[in-house]
Amino acid sequence: MNGLFEIYLGLRSKKGYSNSMADSNKWQVINADDFHVPAAPTVTKVQQQWKSLLRLLGIHESEPEEEDDNDHQSTVKKEFDRRPAVKALNNHLNEWSKKKESTVCFLLDPPFSSTDDIACDWAKQKKWKILTPPDNTKIRNLDIDGWWKEQKNKNNWLINDLTRYLIRTSYGLSFIRELLPRILFGEFGKGLVVCDSWMFAFIQRIWPLKFSKVYCFAAAGPELLKQVGIHAGNKSLQKLAARVHGNVGIALTVRSIEQNEDRKLPELPGEANDITSFILYSVLMHRHLSSSQLQEILTMLPAEELNLQLFQLKQYGILNYNEDQWGINVEAYLAVRDFLNNRAFLLDIF
Repeated sequence: MNGLFEIYLGLRSKKGYSNSMADSNKWQVINADDFHVPAAPTVTKVQQQWKSLLRLLGIHESEPEEEDDNDHQSTVKKEFDRRPAVKALNNHLNEWSKKKESTVCFLLDPPFSSTDDIACDWAKQKKWKILTPPDNTKIRNLDIDGWWKEQKNKNNWLINDLTRYLIRTSYGLSFIRELLPRILFGEFGKGLVVCDSWMFAFIQRIWPLKFSKVYCFAAAGPELLKQVGIHAGNKSLQKLAARVHGNVGIALTVRSIEQNEDRKLPELPGEANDITSFILYSVLMHRHLSSSQLQEILTMLPAEELNLQLFQLKQYGILNYNEDQWGINVEAYLAVRDFLNNRAFLLDIF
């Protein structure tokens, strides 16, 4: 009897039952050109358009929350288990990583998506070298050879944040313009380059050629949101996925705030203007900037006006300030993106 039971279990395993855990992983890596923002329910689209119009007119109106029969309150963590995402990345890059060729792949990193952390986890598993970014002196002096000599690995490597390799100034862009061709020609061996999605959109605008092998994680839908710990009905999850453009990190933050009656997503000050947009775009694209770097990038702004704007944006919860670095608050990202979109700034594809 025990023998028959063991045979039965073996048959079940061959039919794929043992792979149920793998099949439940909803993380997927795709070509960046194939990325699509999840569709919102029709009613939600109308509400979003109406809210956007009101914001342009300086009117802020809270959006009514739709109830779903399967919704229930639960604690939502802002962090998620990255291991399934690392596995999906490994599955996608496995064949390429084994080839003995000096080629480079790009992985786009939407703000607060943790794609850079996922890539670092993957690199550590593969025992790939995580390269150290150049300091400002090397960027100013275009000292690419000096930077490369500091790296102790000449084979497989990871650049986990390309934004740290350039500054949006004349000298800062010269470094990246010289570095990219050498990377793409295979001079430094095989590597994976993780780049912030906003910075990549900017680089594509100034770069004359189209990049190949550019990947990203597919947008999160209801099933992936459930996998990372957001429990709600499918209708609410589809609405949330569309609202956050399929960004898991933003989804966890938004859901957490929505379930806390004492908190709400921050909004930009009513008097936000063109100067505000220049500041937000610069900080968003570089992820973090010091006050002196901002002044260097936005040379047309008087220091007094820049400091006043920074202080006000911090008061409104749009910016954070830590160790002399300004950054966008995760809770404010959707409002900032919408604000820049309404002012016709160059957006990322996410």
